[in-house]
Amino acid sequence: MYISKLKNTTIKISLFLILFAGNCIAQEAPDTIFSKAKTMAAQNDYNASLALIKQLTSQYPDNLDYKLYLAQLYFWSQDYNASKTLLEPIVREKPNHKEATNLLIKTEFAIGNYETVIHKSKEAKNRFADNSGYYDLQEATALEKQGNEQKALAVLAAIPVNSEFKSEVNYLETQILKKKKNTLAIGHLFTDFENSPSSMNITNIEYGRKIGKNTFIGRINYGSTKSNHELQTEIDVYLKIKPKSYIYLNSGFAGNNGIFPQYKFATEYFQDFNKISASLGARYLIFDKDNSTLLFTGHLGANLKNWKIEYRHYLAETNKDWLSSSILNFRRNFEATESYVQLDLQYGSLPYFFLNNESFERLSAYRIGINGKIRLQKNYFIQPVLMYEREEFIPDEFRNRYSVQLILSTRF
Repeated sequence: MYISKLKNTTIKISLFLILFAGNCIAQEAPDTIFSKAKTMAAQNDYNASLALIKQLTSQYPDNLDYKLYLAQLYFWSQDYNASKTLLEPIVREKPNHKEATNLLIKTEFAIGNYETVIHKSKEAKNRFADNSGYYDLQEATALEKQGNEQKALAVLAAIPVNSEFKSEVNYLETQILKKKKNTLAIGHLFTDFENSPSSMNITNIEYGRKIGKNTFIGRINYGSTKSNHELQTEIDVYLKIKPKSYIYLNSGFAGNNGIFPQYKFATEYFQDFNKISASLGARYLIFDKDNSTLLFTGHLGANLKNWKIEYRHYLAETNKDWLSSSILNFRRNFEATESYVQLDLQYGSLPYFFLNNESFERLSAYRIGINGKIRLQKNYFIQPVLMYEREEFIPDEFRNRYSVQLILSTRF
């Protein structure tokens, strides 16, 4: 009897301890599980993280933090409809919940419901005035996706200059402005030679038009020296082949006054590979029936954040002589304003701007120069170029060549 009572007491104590321990574990487990789920999500293991958060939301259906994080996980794993299903009732019941509202707007954008994004962004701007810049940016982005570029630009213009989202605003504005289909440019190149009474001037005007994904440019060049002048017409075509590749085509025609080639033809294929770019092409210049030049060229470039380093090589055959030139460029890009500054270094026979047959009669040359592109206003640009060349024009005889170029352009 005593033994039986002792057994019963022992069993009761054991059950009590188990229940007490289980209760303690139950109180600690949710935070532990939640922390583990976040760690897995940070490691991009969304499936494992989803399984844990689903367990928590099942056990604690009223816990808003778990629901929001589950919606976030669905968004990260690109299950946007599941994320939206969770978020809509939260925002409906708690319209002043900023985090849920922001995530729902992002989810609607990912689904492609741009009209809904515009509507919800306007509503959110009224409720969360302290974050109005963010909602203006979402509205403008949705308008741009709809093709309402002018409305998008108007919304972006209303965002204060000191907004924390100004870099994103500038980038989106630039992407919209790039969609304009027409460009017009005028430029002038002045080249002077040491100990030479005759300098060279080339003025050009060009018009470009985007048609679909392709670009067509017509150009007229007027070249003059002290004793001569000549007109040349050119056509450039950029044919988009794939999202990251295109073909460049060029043809030009001139008289026979010796400043420009009578005929010129060019083609080059360009390909981008993430942070690497490459091309391969050729140029053919006909000066007269007895003189022509065939050039093979190609480049290899590397994009390093805001920098691009590019190497280009020219191999030219003219009157059975082979000439070679190597060019190395260092460019600093400013994407938000479509601007850049570039340092040019070259060794080889080809000059900065090859025109007549005499351009290929140099024995060797060194070149250093700087050029850039500056956006003065949203649709106006200036491109200055300064080049210095030290050229060997006869054996052991050197002279300096200076080139200055300025190009003004606009788009509309």
